[in-house]
Amino acid sequence: MNLRNDFITDLGLNLSAQQFEVLAAYASLVWQKKDDLNLTSVSNEQEIWDRHITDGLFAAALIKKLAGDKKNYCVADYGTGCGYIGISVKIALGGLCNMSLIETLNKRCMFMDWCLMKLGLKGIKVFKARANTKGGQAGPFDFTMQRAMGKLEEVLPVCCADLKSSGYFIAFQSEEQKTAENNPKETKYFYQSDLSRSYKLFGEDKIRNLAVYKKG
Repeated sequence: MNLRNDFITDLGLNLSAQQFEVLAAYASLVWQKKDDLNLTSVSNEQEIWDRHITDGLFAAALIKKLAGDKKNYCVADYGTGCGYIGISVKIALGGLCNMSLIETLNKRCMFMDWCLMKLGLKGIKVFKARANTKGGQAGPFDFTMQRAMGKLEEVLPVCCADLKSSGYFIAFQSEEQKTAENNPKETKYFYQSDLSRSYKLFGEDKIRNLAVYKKG
């Protein structure tokens, strides 16, 4: 199983052979446990790359660009599920990134802990916790991100609660979801249209978006 070359040519991540091997090992672990833990509905292991790992690598490329010359930075993946985004981002960014995986379901937390042990990943931790607007989820973070937690106006204050001042929140938005440039309920978080990115996954025509918000 592998990444489609047309998705990684312009990402600028420069993944090593070892990083590809670790991504492949993670995809294999997901495939191994997918039915027992109801992790995914994919019909073959390649779909784990095409539907999930690729999503994570687009986010990793964006974080790398936003981080600039920072020697290290803290990232949190809220509602991480079985870690598709957070683990892929950590593998892609390596030692520069300290990752927190925040999830409410115990079986998924246990699965991720098992994965991290099998993969030998350091600088990444699993937190069984429910994110809220009061924060307290192992932050503060330079970056937070979420995919499929709910409506943007609801997850925005939650995922920004533990952000550092001038930190960035990255929201995965599908074609059907509207990315609001201005949120009248939240004046502390500002949509960054020039930093946000659009992309397509393999075999799909619909446009997906990584909407970037900056904490004031």
